[in-house]
Amino acid sequence: MADRDPQRFFTQNQRNILYDLAEGRCETCSAPLLDGWEADHMVPWSQGGRTVIENGQALCAQCNKGKGRGVQYTDEFSPRPFQREVIDQVSDRIHAGERLTVVLASPGSGKTLTYQATATRLFRAGLIDHVAVFAPRVALAEQCETDWMQQDAQGSVTKGMCLLFDENKRIGMIRHKVKEKPLTPVTEPGSGFVSTYSALVTNESVFLEWAAKHRGRFLLVADEAQFCGDTTDPDAGEGGTRAGALIKQMHEYARHTLLLTGTPNRADNQRLVLADYEPHPTDPKREVLVHHAEAKYSNGIAEGYLRKFEMRLTNARVSKRTLADDAGRGDSVLEYNLSDDGSELVPVLRDEKTWQPLVDDVVRAIRDKKTFNASYRGLISCMQQQDAKKVYKYIQQRYPDLRVALAVSSDTGASQILQDFKVKPMDLLVTVRMAFIGYDCKTITVVGILTHYRDGGHLMQLIGRGLRVWDGAPAREQTCLIVAPDDPKMQGFLDLLREENDRGLKVLEEREREEREEPGGEGVQEEFSYIDSAVATTTRASSNELDMDADETLMVETLKRAVDAAEDVTKLKQIIEMAGMMLKQPTPVPQPRTEPEPAPPAEAPKTERQKIADFNSKTSDTIRQYLYRGGVKPGDAGYRDAAMKATARVNEAAGCTAANANTVEKASRRFRAALALK
Repeated sequence: MADRDPQRFFTQNQRNILYDLAEGRCETCSAPLLDGWEADHMVPWSQGGRTVIENGQALCAQCNKGKGRGVQYTDEFSPRPFQREVIDQVSDRIHAGERLTVVLASPGSGKTLTYQATATRLFRAGLIDHVAVFAPRVALAEQCETDWMQQDAQGSVTKGMCLLFDENKRIGMIRHKVKEKPLTPVTEPGSGFVSTYSALVTNESVFLEWAAKHRGRFLLVADEAQFCGDTTDPDAGEGGTRAGALIKQMHEYARHTLLLTGTPNRADNQRLVLADYEPHPTDPKREVLVHHAEAKYSNGIAEGYLRKFEMRLTNARVSKRTLADDAGRGDSVLEYNLSDDGSELVPVLRDEKTWQPLVDDVVRAIRDKKTFNASYRGLISCMQQQDAKKVYKYIQQRYPDLRVALAVSSDTGASQILQDFKVKPMDLLVTVRMAFIGYDCKTITVVGILTHYRDGGHLMQLIGRGLRVWDGAPAREQTCLIVAPDDPKMQGFLDLLREENDRGLKVLEEREREEREEPGGEGVQEEFSYIDSAVATTTRASSNELDMDADETLMVETLKRAVDAAEDVTKLKQIIEMAGMMLKQPTPVPQPRTEPEPAPPAEAPKTERQKIADFNSKTSDTIRQYLYRGGVKPGDAGYRDAAMKATARVNEAAGCTAANANTVEKASRRFRAALALK
């Protein structure tokens, strides 16, 4: 085999020279070189051809395609219909001169791999050199890097979805960047970066300078764009409306922009950045998002990558007290069921007599699920950080054997907690809205809803954390158990979820918007009232196929506990009904259930930035230990000078300082130099 040039692809500067040498025309057919022209090796790279100007030629896409018809990429990636639609739409729209593709997709549809596969297609076609991704949270940015590609200290690929694609030409590392230059190394054509909307706002000059330098040669991805620019909820978006303005500026430099969203509007119910809307065909007061590809809950059910659900709805008896007023009206108490009126949902959910039974139900459900597989786990979403902390404390005290994690945005380690929860032996995660945004943990199979948000997009994002099918168990045996309060809007969401149609979610959102916009009457003095108490009462169950009232649910639940069963109550009801028809038929001998071995404890994969930080921390610890062994302790008069001298020796031996150790190899070199101190 011929020795291959270490440089596989022509740099942007080389491409510019080849374009000028060809005077802007294809060197085979003389047609004008349009967007997508190829910098081609005359002697193929695979046959030892060098990636130099002398071995290059500028070809139009058609001639290069003809020249390379024999080239076949041996990809193992088999796209879902939705993913194939997005990849084709982006490619077709680029060739049609369009600069934006909008995708509306429910959670679990595989959006991250979709844009990574799309970037690989465009890179192979010579349409882009890089991919730039923005997401709402650090956890998502880190997830993008580690899920796509993981390398060892020598730069060899060890894990990642990139292995589904032919290594001869695919998108390279997509590194999580905050403000470090360069965002993409000059020596790595096809590489990319991922950052947050917050980092874009804080370090806008770094990103805009990069975009200007790579004008027309990168794919811009705005992931979970419904959270870009939100200013109404501190837990929903980062960067304010400035993030949306900067995405527009990045879009002006991009070859194409891929806008990915889980809802047709932003988190503050405003229009998505860059997107177009058109009038609703039957309701002039409403607008419809113009999108070019869509994945619904029904697609996930049909294609086997989303689970069916059972929803357990718990009612509450609410006591609302109104105080005496100046008109002579005395104190009064109004009692009603939450299932009839959910207008006071926030104080109801903050009453421990309501939320504690819901938490207990979540714990029971998790324990049931774990009888099938020890890796299953649950998620409880709370309204605000203080609510999440109360729930966390209650679980720790009542269920000390339960392995529970708390992740709220006020904690600096929340991102790492979310990552660790996916790979370490855990039972339950308590969090707030931060976990709704693209958080992918397929072993979550129980979702507890202790939030007051009731718009369809929000609820779909939340329960989507438990809808993804996990490869660790047969898909047909997996369901998502949803534990929720039984208020009217939750019932409305259940009805719309059953329709398996995202159009229904838009109807629910519009219904809420109309309720908020209803004009008020003449101003009057409001009565002073408050929720005196709210007590959880009965629970009913519903699934994709059937409903069970509270009495049925209680009866089946009692039988379930009596025989120590773990199946969902709706499934048990179906079994009981079938048993009545099959008692006279021979019963097959049940085969013993084979339990998969629980996965060994693992560590969350680390990004390149995290690996560098770990090595630098270890280096500092090693220097301190070296000084301690020499009798120099922190607080001693000469400790600072001794530490500076030791650090200087390490830097000299490694050839770089901590500030300059911007690669894993350099940081590792400093650590080895520290270990060698004598």
